[in-house]
Amino acid sequence: MTIFESLFGKSKRPFWDEFAKQQNGTLKSESGDLFVEYKYSNFIFKVKNYNYTNAGGGFSDSYMVGMAEFDHPTQLELQISKEDWFASIVKFFKNKEIKIGNNDFDKRFFITSNKELKTITILKDKSLLEKIILFNPIRIEITNKEDFGEVPSKGKYMLYCVKQEKFKDLAQLNEIHSVLVSFIENLKENCQIQ
Repeated sequence: MTIFESLFGKSKRPFWDEFAKQQNGTLKSESGDLFVEYKYSNFIFKVKNYNYTNAGGGFSDSYMVGMAEFDHPTQLELQISKEDWFASIVKFFKNKEIKIGNNDFDKRFFITSNKELKTITILKDKSLLEKIILFNPIRIEITNKEDFGEVPSKGKYMLYCVKQEKFKDLAQLNEIHSVLVSFIENLKENCQIQ
């Protein structure tokens, strides 16, 4: 073991290299954060390790983020977030929560959307729900606004799948990929995204 490895731990880059190879993608770096960009069907996916430090340096958080940009004729926007005290405040003041009829999912997540019936249709897919529950994200969102330093191209939407955790291994990257693929396939079927 090198001195660097004993001080900072083993390099995680080989996991990123392997994931890039598996997806026939490209490993890139942005402000020290690694990400892999690759093509799935006719979509560009990006799986990223995003580290956020507030301006004052008082705290920092690590996120694993998967994203996919697409044309979206139905203009569905949705947000799935962890059911917590913040979600309770939002529910109280502003948004109507959407329930999909799966008790386990409905207890864990707070869902809002501009198209309730379309959202319910998408989230009725049992395989997708199981992957989301297993992934346990802090947020999944479809929007045409910037998030995690990514701005969708003009007229396009972005699917963001976000989990608050530090990068550990290849299994994390494959898990994010699996959620992205399931969500995109479901959106292709139900929303005719391109």
